Amino acid sequence: MAEVQIIRICSLGVCALLVAGQAVSPAYANRGDGAAALNRFVEARLAQSSDELHAAAAIYAESLKEQPDNELLARKAYVSAIEVGDFDLAVKSTRIMQLRGKGDPGMLLLLYASAFAQRDWNGADLAIVELEALENFAFMHPFLEAWLATARGRDATAALSRAQTNGTAKYYLEEHLILNKLANRQESQALALLTGLVERNESRMAPLRIIAARHFWAKNDTETAKKILKFQSSGPEQRLLQQIEANQRQGVGQKVTSSIGLAFLFQRLSSDVAAQRAEFLSQVLAQASSWIAGKSDYAHLTLGRAYATAASHDLAVAEYSQIGRESPYYLLGLSSEIASLVANSHYDQAIARLDTALEYNPDAPELYILKGQSLQAQGQNGAAASAFESAVKLGEKLARSNALMANYWLALGGAQEQAGIWPEGLQSLKKANELLPNSPTILNYLGYAQLERRENEKDAVAAIQRAHELRSNSPAIADSLGWAYFITGEHQRAVTHLESALEGQPQDPTINEHLGDAYWTVGRLYEARYAWKSAKLFAEDEDSLRLASKIDLGLRPDLISP
Repeated sequence: MAEVQIIRICSLGVCALLVAGQAVSPAYANRGDGAAALNRFVEARLAQSSDELHAAAAIYAESLKEQPDNELLARKAYVSAIEVGDFDLAVKSTRIMQLRGKGDPGMLLLLYASAFAQRDWNGADLAIVELEALENFAFMHPFLEAWLATARGRDATAALSRAQTNGTAKYYLEEHLILNKLANRQESQALALLTGLVERNESRMAPLRIIAARHFWAKNDTETAKKILKFQSSGPEQRLLQQIEANQRQGVGQKVTSSIGLAFLFQRLSSDVAAQRAEFLSQVLAQASSWIAGKSDYAHLTLGRAYATAASHDLAVAEYSQIGRESPYYLLGLSSEIASLVANSHYDQAIARLDTALEYNPDAPELYILKGQSLQAQGQNGAAASAFESAVKLGEKLARSNALMANYWLALGGAQEQAGIWPEGLQSLKKANELLPNSPTILNYLGYAQLERRENEKDAVAAIQRAHELRSNSPAIADSLGWAYFITGEHQRAVTHLESALEGQPQDPTINEHLGDAYWTVGRLYEARYAWKSAKLFAEDEDSLRLASKIDLGLRPDLISP
């Protein structure tokens, strides 16, 4: 699979200014604006610092009405608007910055998206010209021009051909050639390109395969839609194929339009720049796609992911929750929604959301898996085990694949092990290993769970050794193998593997404690105490007390790591 291109996005320094939310002196804020303006500015800043982002955006919006030429307010309003998804405020503040010659490329993309959504073709043209003048996002220009031409009913061939001259643009060209052919109802030409794309079966292209399959499904070409999805490589593709086979068309079939094609450009870039940790720009692009695409399930998913990446989980939940049950992305959206709820420790809300989903679809093992994971995050391992057990039973009834069932059994075994439901947990872990015998994750868990109980040590060590052979670069597995050697008396080998694990995860408290125990045992007492002190920095409760005793007294049999 091709790696995501490094996207050169900003040479003006303005992006960094906006991302950082640069603090500007109150004196500048007050320059000719009066005490009331300064008070509102301070109030908005306090709201932002308290994570009351909507309140801050409202204050900035009101202040801009009173002082429409205030550059400082416009700058702050822009950042605040992007943080909360107020597209109108973002565009308004952008126009103020543009008039003062202080706009940046991200702002121009917003103006282009706003003009396109309103069918203001001249405004979109002007945004492209201004973007070219800034010499940023050069790889996007052919695509922006192509989709604008398509929306106007003009030929986009010349615009797309210019993408061949830019290395980054070529990375995105194939998907836009396909989408443009579909948007222009040139299905036979699109299929010629789709055939190779489908056969490559790249995970990155799953969203494009889904768009294409939905297009042909909307045109009553069932066989072509099914061929595009034949590998069922992702959850949404599997769900879409099931919907097509069940003849579910409403809310599923969707012909490609210029808006869908352009929105996909912004959605794709939002995901790619998020991978490069440009979180603010990712939100800008995701919001632009949402404005262009309207009520689009994939737009909601993309914007939700952008918010979640920036730890704005409440906003992420609001986006994910708008993905309807008829969407191929429903389960993925629900899973993402639950993850954001759990990230904000809203466990009861997550469970309630899943219980509601189960009322509509009580035979979906995926929902029970999500429920079990949410219960585990709350520390309710016994209840989680019950949920996972339901998932296992339903999965077997539905004849799910061995790989999927292995993960269900692993989830069940893990919850049982943590809840003290043993040896049932061991049997579940063994079942997972039978179904997927070369999974490093399963082998590692199977071996380590037995080592913790000091049982079946020979088999446990063998399982972890095999896991390490399969994934030697994993710090967690290296730690397990080092600890296995410690338990079985091979202390010097233990030190070697534990030191390797620590290189990969230097702040991990478990690895540090294990290494400290091994150091002490081989006579490296000073280094042992140093490792224990490092572990104690991140340890909690009983672990912290045990480490404190080791630091004071040294290693005794009753203080060895569990």
